[in-house]
Amino acid sequence: MNATRVIMVSVALSIVAIFWMISSSSTVRASADPDKDNIVALNQRLIDSFNKRDLAGVTSCYMSGEDLVFFEDTTPLQFKGTGALHTYLQDFIDSSSRIHAEMEAVSIVVSGDLAAVHYVMPFSWTDKSGSYSERARYTQVLKRTNGRWLIWHEHFSVPYYPTSGKAMLSAKP
Repeated sequence: MNATRVIMVSVALSIVAIFWMISSSSTVRASADPDKDNIVALNQRLIDSFNKRDLAGVTSCYMSGEDLVFFEDTTPLQFKGTGALHTYLQDFIDSSSRIHAEMEAVSIVVSGDLAAVHYVMPFSWTDKSGSYSERARYTQVLKRTNGRWLIWHEHFSVPYYPTSGKAMLSAKP
């Protein structure tokens, strides 16, 4: 490869890298990508419905079926399917008098009819035992079905100290 071609390839790769860094910025903002905009809107509906304790609104953000898989920050380690999701959420909503969630540092990657999303979720709630809060890591895999993005898999967790097993509920990046 001659020197000019090497320079041109290097410049092209640099431009692609810069574009990728700019497009994967960690702030929620309007984009030129309607898929990303629709996914941000879906997540905002999810957060708003959760904050209103609206079970139907929350579950409308998920695909239905038995191939759904969820990893939550509590037991059980995982659960599968629409029925398990509904039971888990109903129990949480029924036991909580206040729920508040937010989205921070949102990142979205779309490829065809699949998308990956991750963000930090400051999350707090009150139940009969008291008030709690955590800063969780939230990751989703979404599928586009009939033109609509829906959550197919989610992982919600908090970091922990490996030596003690204690959760770091207010961890910051």
